[in-house]
Amino acid sequence: MNYTNERETTSLATLQGGDRALVIDINPHNPKLRAKLAARGLVPGVEVGIVRGGDPILLLVDDARWGVNRNDADSVRVNIIKRTRKSLLQRLWAR
Repeated sequence: MNYTNERETTSLATLQGGDRALVIDINPHNPKLRAKLAARGLVPGVEVGIVRGGDPILLLVDDARWGVNRNDADSVRVNIIKRTRKSLLQRLWAR
């Protein structure tokens, strides 16, 4: 199924706290990672919320919160549903 549309496409690793996105693909060349993320509900077509950016990134998937390291998150392509605009001070404080 094709989940892409005219929304901004990026990797999960680039999102910040408060952002929401739709998963469109997970690196097809890494079946072990795909299986690991699928076991936690992170599959193409699912909406994900970012509770906290950083490393690890804290996700909200189907009412469950869990962390994913930035390297794994970089292998997940998403369409942005909602991008939170934070001030520079808020972004620096969150680090």
